[in-house]
Amino acid sequence: MKRKTRRRWMLAGRYAVIAFWVLFTLMPIYTAWVASLTKFENLGKSFLYPVDWAWENWVNIWTRVDMLGYLKSTFIYAICSALIAVILAIFAGYALSRFRFRGKKVYSSTLLVTQVLPQVVIVVPVFMLVNKLHLYDTYAGVILTIVATSMAFPTMLMRSFFDSVPRDLEQSAAIDGCNRVQTLFRVVLPITLPGIGTSFGLAFFSGWGQYLYPMVLTRSNALTPVTVGISRMIDNQTHWESVMTGTLISIVPAVLIYLLVQKSLIRGMASGAVK
Repeated sequence: MKRKTRRRWMLAGRYAVIAFWVLFTLMPIYTAWVASLTKFENLGKSFLYPVDWAWENWVNIWTRVDMLGYLKSTFIYAICSALIAVILAIFAGYALSRFRFRGKKVYSSTLLVTQVLPQVVIVVPVFMLVNKLHLYDTYAGVILTIVATSMAFPTMLMRSFFDSVPRDLEQSAAIDGCNRVQTLFRVVLPITLPGIGTSFGLAFFSGWGQYLYPMVLTRSNALTPVTVGISRMIDNQTHWESVMTGTLISIVPAVLIYLLVQKSLIRGMASGAVK
């Protein structure tokens, strides 16, 4: 009886911690939702429910700012940076897994160090480099910067998947007449598809949430992502109901995409952790 009672209390404690964490996590989103359905003059009167149920805020935001343009730019940054990052991570991860070369350990360590440095520390030299290459205020400048600063995790994840592929399969393919490139694309990559999907998903969400680099490296409204566009709405007379509405709209596409790929994403991350 004592063991059953103890187990029940432990189970209740776990659920209590989970419930508290869920509420703590969702509270900012719920507060933003309440504010998005409240008129400007009534903001702050209630945090539990909307006072006005002002659904017109969700309609007016599309004319107040260029939300469609912001979302378009965000999709371009996220998808293009994810594609480039995954392609480079495949070749870099395969090289680290299969080849021996000078500076291999130094390269791996340097790759990890790039993830430790805050963006604020390197944003000035990045701006100078992009401007020198005449890529300032272009999609290419922002995309290449995002890829260059977020390559470590996809590369190491793909390396772990490649390490799990038996070398005997590649030797068998070589006996059948496949060269190294054919072996990679015909034998190795089909086995590591969960890792490729996971790398792409994580790189996509990383590109979706970029703020500092697009803000510094662009000035045209057509190249502005939704994160920067919403921040530019904040001034001395900020309409916070519009800011909250735009914020919620900006996370809806990312949440929908995550719901579509969450199973494969979690499966790939779990497989990579085990491998």
